[in-house]
Amino acid sequence: MSRVRTTDSVVPETAVPGNGAPLPNREPGQEAVRQQLDRILLSPAFRNSKRYSSLLKHVVERTLEGRCDPLKERTIGVEVFGRAPDYDTNVDHVVRSAAGEVRKRLAQYYQEPACADELRIDVHAGSYVPHFRFPAPKPAREALPDLQIVEKLGTGAAARPRWMTVATISIVVIAAVLATTRFLPSQTILDRFWSPVIDVRRPTLLCIGNQAPPEEAAAGHPLSVHDFQASPGQSVALSDAVTLARLTGLLQEKGKDYRVLAHWETTFTDMQGGPVILIGAWNNEWTRRMTDRLRFSMEHGSAPRQYLIRDKQNPSRTEWMVDLSVPYLEFTRDYAIVVREVDPKTEQVVITAAGISRFGTLAAGEFLTNPEHLKKLEAYAPKGWERKNLEIVLATDVVKGNSGPPTVIAVSVW
Repeated sequence: MSRVRTTDSVVPETAVPGNGAPLPNREPGQEAVRQQLDRILLSPAFRNSKRYSSLLKHVVERTLEGRCDPLKERTIGVEVFGRAPDYDTNVDHVVRSAAGEVRKRLAQYYQEPACADELRIDVHAGSYVPHFRFPAPKPAREALPDLQIVEKLGTGAAARPRWMTVATISIVVIAAVLATTRFLPSQTILDRFWSPVIDVRRPTLLCIGNQAPPEEAAAGHPLSVHDFQASPGQSVALSDAVTLARLTGLLQEKGKDYRVLAHWETTFTDMQGGPVILIGAWNNEWTRRMTDRLRFSMEHGSAPRQYLIRDKQNPSRTEWMVDLSVPYLEFTRDYAIVVREVDPKTEQVVITAAGISRFGTLAAGEFLTNPEHLKKLEAYAPKGWERKNLEIVLATDVVKGNSGPPTVIAVSVW
């Protein structure tokens, strides 16, 4: 095994097999560590925090350069956080606090199923020196013995002819299936609509719209808990939160694992990791990206604060329009888009619940989780819609600030 010598240490250079599994008894090389560091720094856990990214990158690079000895609290405070050489580490806990957060974010990163088999970068408690290792290989599953039922039944002096054995087994299996099927409950319309999401083993990502991410604190002034909680990135519209609660409740009822991310921290890689549910329209950039190419899409109207759902097959239609400048209690009607499709770029099922205003998003969430409302789809959708992509336009009447039940007014199936 070749080695690359650094100032004080020796770091083995190694390769990773084509299937992504580490070679046995090998340690990660410098290039593999740097590539993993880049992946981590681009992840949602780190990419929006200059403070924690700088600390992780500093300790990794110093270790790869063979300069582990200077990785002390005071040295890091000076080199990473710009503290004076004689600053009081008993009063200023910037390094300890940041290191604790780095450890927590690394743990969050490796909890993602897609990252579980990646090279590990660990910063153990009580030290600032990172450790690099490949994850322990998963034990190979012992192959189940081939039962060879037909062959075993067909041996012996008094064995039946082979065709009789096969026919007997087939009859028994068919009878068992028919007997079991009699007592299975028929699929509800919720099952039929949601099966492309529920039947996928990977967790579902719920991507919710909100404002911009929290800004980094000024140098030398850590972001307080109060400021972090008050930042725009922590604000979610009540209508979107209610819709999120409805959808997560449905997923829990179906035994489906899920996770929730804000739209600004959701990456294209996240979108490729399994089924996705998008909540919100104008405050969710992923909703706009996904729906702009579809038949029905949301657009700005000709006047300020005027918005509409445009039908690309009938672009002159403007009746699905709302004016958000009218008084709140005089607002009488809103519209929403619901989509269920396999996105051609991510190749994952995406479901969208997006209203022009808050009332439309609430109506979309109610439509997606209430079987009585989903039944309205069958009057518009053709036979076999369960296996097709769907885009639905909903309307909801609003009375004194309260939205009514959703009504289906248009459906596109492909």
